Amino acid sequence: MTLLVLRYGLAAILAMAVLGKVRRFAAFRDSLGAYGLRGGLASAGAFTVVAVEALAVALAVSAADDALVGMAGAVLGTIFTGLQVYLLAGGNRAPCLCFGTAAPVSAASLARAAVVLLAGLVLLFAG
Repeated sequence: MTLLVLRYGLAAILAMAVLGKVRRFAAFRDSLGAYGLRGGLASAGAFTVVAVEALAVALAVSAADDALVGMAGAVLGTIFTGLQVYLLAGGNRAPCLCFGTAAPVSAASLARAAVVLLAGLVLLFAG
């Protein structure tokens, strides 16, 4: 039961992130400048992030093995957490639309990224 809650919780967090990015796609694309992506690279990066997150949501609600869902969550969580730490360590509190909100990078956005990572790891190793 715990794995099911984690699996669908992960799907819900990522679905909200996808919807937030899609609703404000241009702002999300532009926010990737904080990571050094501009122009065509920012567009490609934004599309890729949304597509990968949407695929992870589809995977989480499919009949796929928990370990596979966990691997997707762990990879995304590692990337999200690493990028949040990178920005916070550099003192950059630019809005990232990381989870569909335009709030500046903060301890709260880092915590959300860590939740994705933790849920992914639990599913990966317990699944």
